[in-house]
Parts: sequence; structure tokens; C-alpha cells
Amino acid sequence: MAPYGEKELLMEFLSYYDMCNLPEPEWLVHGLIQKRSTAVMFGKSNAFKSFLAIDIGLSVDTGQDWHDNEVSHGGVLFVATEGANGVGRLRIPGWYDHHRIEEENRRAFLYPKEIRLDVADDVTALIARMKQDFFALVVIDIFGGSMAGSEIEDKTARAWVHGIQRILRETGASILTVAHTGWQDETRARMHTHFWGSFDTRLRVEGDKEAMTATLTVERHKDADSSGSWGFRLVQSHGTLVPEIDASVTKSAAKPKKLSGENRAALNALDDAIAAHGVMQFGEDWPPCKVVHIDQWRKYVYLLSPGDTADTKRQGFYRAKKALHNGGHIAFYDDHVWKCAG
Repeated sequence: MAPYGEKELLMEFLSYYDMCNLPEPEWLVHGLIQKRSTAVMFGKSNAFKSFLAIDIGLSVDTGQDWHDNEVSHGGVLFVATEGANGVGRLRIPGWYDHHRIEEENRRAFLYPKEIRLDVADDVTALIARMKQDFFALVVIDIFGGSMAGSEIEDKTARAWVHGIQRILRETGASILTVAHTGWQDETRARMHTHFWGSFDTRLRVEGDKEAMTATLTVERHKDADSSGSWGFRLVQSHGTLVPEIDASVTKSAAKPKKLSGENRAALNALDDAIAAHGVMQFGEDWPPCKVVHIDQWRKYVYLLSPGDTADTKRQGFYRAKKALHNGGHIAFYDDHVWKCAG
């Protein structure tokens, strides 16, 4: 019995029969985003992430196929935590104009401010407003403006993820979050591990500002095949940039380069650090080999030049780390580093 004055909480368990009869995931945008799921689209600055996010969102809003991929029609809310004036005045209207969408079929909504999804009262207010209309998708651009705390804090991450899951449960909408890549690791978004691990789908964007092209690649679906990849050419139209599919645009492959003496020494120092301090980590984001914390590797690199100043050592390590990563020799995750095969 619950204490007097308190409601007894009933927890619902699923039987084996119930588990086996859970519904198959449904696609909001086929091959890209599932219904009632979370997705993160990440890439460097100026990779055209925001234009691709608008393209996806307005395809859902209008119900037209997203570049020959079937779409489930539904309402869309764009949360523009920065640059909201341009999003609302130019980018969204320009996409509609480019695709010749009639005025009465332009139904997207815009929230033109930062939002705090790690604050329960703000999440409650958002859900209440969303329930006044039917929303199939919320696009949050950009991730860093969607919380009161820091994007690298565990406490903030747990509260934010809890808020996102509430939105999914109580509205049935999917959530697409746009984020920048990390400072040390360009293979993942700049955020705490708890954020990163919470997304059902990860979409990586690589852009070429000079060529006006971009690729979008599915890096992971938790519950579906993760093989989708599309190339786009960004075209000027009606005061904005609109992605058009282009099969000739493909992901850029890292070209192998001969290692300099400095970079070779840093790579050898990584071998030494792994031999002395390497550990195995387990999970889908970790490699099947030993990894070591970046700080341990740094110490071994600094030992190579005992006579240099602290600033010279720091700059040399940064150069070597960047060159080895860009050359495909090393990879990072959660402040750890390892050597790539080959």
C-alpha cells in the first residue's frame, strides 16, 4: 500500500507474448528517419547541414517524396536557436517557392528562439503547444542552443535526453537535431557521450563550400539497415540554397599521405602509450582493439622533445594529432584514441 495521500504507481511489464508483438518501426522519411525517434545530423561548420535539415523537414510538411524516398506527411516545427530571421524570412519561403508549393499548403511552424530542453517546465510548455496541432517532426538547429547547461556536462545531458524522450512519448513526433562536429574528433558531434549514445539515428554531413556540394550518410540506425548515402548539389534559388540530388557527388575519401618525421614519431608514441596504458572498451562506438586516453598519449609525445617550451610541445602535439587523424591513421571517441587498421 502507498502511504496515505500518495498515489500508487503502477508499472506495466511486457510479457514474452507482448514483446514478440511489438510493432515494427515505421519510417517518417524512408531510410532516413523513423517515426517517434531521435536523429542527429552532424558535420563541420559550412557543410550545408541547415539547408539539408530544412529540405527534410519541408518534405515532411508538404508530403512530397524526399529525393525519391517516401515520406509520411505531417506537421513540422523548426526550432531555430540561431539565425531565426533568415530561416523564417528567406530559407523556408525560398524552399517553398523553389518547389512551387501553394500558399495554403505551407504549414511549417517556426520557434525563433533558444529553448531549454534540459528544463522540465520548458519541455512541458513545448509539449502543451505542440498538442494544439499535429506535429510529426521537430527540427532543432542548432544543438548548443537547446539547453540551459553545457553540452559537455553529464547532468545537462541526462536532463536533456529525459526531456526529448518526454516529447516523443507525449506528442508522437520525431526529433532531428543539427549539431557541429567535435573539437578533437570530426567523426562525431560535439557533445557529451550520453547525448551521443541516445540518438536512434546518426546522419553525417560532409560539405564542400567551394564546389557547393554535400553528402549525407546514415552512420547508424539502431533498428534498421544503416546503408543510406546521398550526394547533393546546392543551387541558388529564390534567395536561398536548395539541395538537389546529384549522383556524381560522393563522400570525400582521405588520401594517404607519407608521414613526416614528426608525425611518425607521434604515431610511435601512441604505440608506446597503448602498450603501457591501453584498455579495451566495450560498446558499439568502440573499436575491437585497445584504446588510450588522449592525455596519456600527449605525455608520451612530450617526452620526444624534453628541451622544448610547453607552448611548443602543445602546438606540435596539436599538429601531429590533426595530421594523423585527417590521414586516417588514428580515430577518437570520448577523449580516447586508437590506431586505425592499415
